Amino acid sequence: MNSRTRTSLGFALMGLLGVLIGAFVVSLLAPKFWTSKEAAANLIPNAASAAPMPLSGDSDFERRIVAVVKRTEPSVVLIKATVHGQQQIYNPFQNDPFFRQFFGDQVPNQAQPFTAKASGSGFVYHRDGDTAYIATNAHVVYQADHIQVLLWTGRQLDAQVVGADNSTDLALLKIHGANLPPALPAGNSSALEQGQFVLAIGEPESFQNSVSLGIVSALHRSNITATGGPGFPAFHYEDMIQITTPINPGNSGGPLITTRGQVVGINAVVAAQAQAIGFSIPINAAQPVLAEIQQTGHGIHVAHAYIGIQMRALDKQLASYLGYSGSQGIVVVSVQPGSPAEKAGLQMRDIVLELNHKKLSDPDEVRAAIAKLKVGDKVTLLVWRDGGLQPYAVTLGDRPDTLPQG
Repeated sequence: MNSRTRTSLGFALMGLLGVLIGAFVVSLLAPKFWTSKEAAANLIPNAASAAPMPLSGDSDFERRIVAVVKRTEPSVVLIKATVHGQQQIYNPFQNDPFFRQFFGDQVPNQAQPFTAKASGSGFVYHRDGDTAYIATNAHVVYQADHIQVLLWTGRQLDAQVVGADNSTDLALLKIHGANLPPALPAGNSSALEQGQFVLAIGEPESFQNSVSLGIVSALHRSNITATGGPGFPAFHYEDMIQITTPINPGNSGGPLITTRGQVVGINAVVAAQAQAIGFSIPINAAQPVLAEIQQTGHGIHVAHAYIGIQMRALDKQLASYLGYSGSQGIVVVSVQPGSPAEKAGLQMRDIVLELNHKKLSDPDEVRAAIAKLKVGDKVTLLVWRDGGLQPYAVTLGDRPDTLPQG
């Protein structure tokens, strides 16, 4: 049996000219990353980031950090996932006439069994007596048929996947046992500010409970797509926290913590070829998804409203090319087949001027508006096409877990 190992997230971040509202693609291994728009740095979930920044020398600050780490690290866990599957082995002689005259089909293509191992981080999100729920990234446990959780004490427990939501890269595991660690308190990620100190605690390269310190370098980073190798999903991230906190392979799923010990994010993605660029899922965005997974008991698919269009902001060159005299709007780059947008009649090269009577100038405005709505809600788009204005009523659909790339 062949064995191959994959660490938590080998991804490639791909910047999109426009954003596919509610859409992303599937795969995960062979990591590379591109951010959106102006950024050109390769990103891979959890490759080495910047060197640790020096502390200020403030002894009170240092004591607070040490106290927070001691209080937090028992609730951070190492996740070990195993995937068993079949890998197709190609017969190099199959299409060679010379060899076929001797061997015929005696050497057919074969399926070779394999075992893939993944590791990542997680933390106790909720505890109910002898049951603890572990929050992590969906990519850490993707297609795993056996999962173990290693506690800070060295104790190892079998874990079950309660549910996973690939569209947000979030998963919830469940473990049972006596004397489990407590849940970490959640903070308010909406209150984060640039320059604020944050801590990442995780299991990089299976080194248990490693701690790193950095700052919040930016907020509301969007259009980040992580793609990987065959058979594993890619993930599209929106409204992320950008951090300088050094995180490494295996940190995926671990908590981002304030100096007060509150969880404000779940670490997911890191720049591969650029220092000090990492991304964390805001806890305010993660909590509703994790709560729904916990409440449904399975949560394999969490409903997210989507339109199904890829867009970019209108600029002078595009406006001139399309024959539009205005200066504000969103250009439809493509329409996803079978999507709500296609059913409503939207087309490539349409210019969307308004959503529910609100003027638009950036795709992020559409994304933010759709994120607040539910599947089945209706929106009205004012569209310019071939010199005329036309309103389109779109009934939002349930975003599929996987969509064709682009």
